[in-house]
Amino acid sequence: MLATIGFLVPVGTLAHHGGGGDYDASRPLYLRGRVVQARYGFPHARLRIEVPAGLTVPSRLPGADRLRGHDAWAGPPVPEGAGRVRELLLPPDITGTLGGQSGRPDVGDEVAAIVYRRCDAEGDEYAGELRVQMIYTAQGAHRYRGSVTRIVDRCLDAARPRSGAPAAGAPAGDEPPVFLLGGGALVAAGLVAGLIRLRTRRSGR
Repeated sequence: MLATIGFLVPVGTLAHHGGGGDYDASRPLYLRGRVVQARYGFPHARLRIEVPAGLTVPSRLPGADRLRGHDAWAGPPVPEGAGRVRELLLPPDITGTLGGQSGRPDVGDEVAAIVYRRCDAEGDEYAGELRVQMIYTAQGAHRYRGSVTRIVDRCLDAARPRSGAPAAGAPAGDEPPVFLLGGGALVAAGLVAGLIRLRTRRSGR
């Protein structure tokens, strides 16, 4: 069942990266590499890192069990971007913490991170971005502590089969996820109740 693990936010924040899209907590990703570009600014810092081809995930990732969405993990983080350059989007609280440090990550430094990928959505220019939930630097581990990011237990696009046959355990065809059916069921129930009341009034005349 698809469920949002975040909180409702004011409408004014929806245009923000974290408020305007969903991030998949079911498939946490791990990256490590050398910084090739560092851009610091509010609300987000961005680090482009060169990920080694032989990237593996360490058996111990301090603090990972305290991350938002951890209870939705389908398994431990998996390697992402091996042999490529990837951009990490730092949330505002981590940006503020690292940005104020004299030894903040810069070109040539090595960092590692646990990230959630932004779900694909039609017309979303930020689809696929990698939002940091934990970053490990020379200064230590820095965990995302905010609540604006919309974290989900799976992406809508991941729930739909890419071939003609439905995926195991997934709704067949274009059947919407259960959380959407909940709203539709309430509307349908209201319409049925209204029709019953209308018929009752007419029969009583």
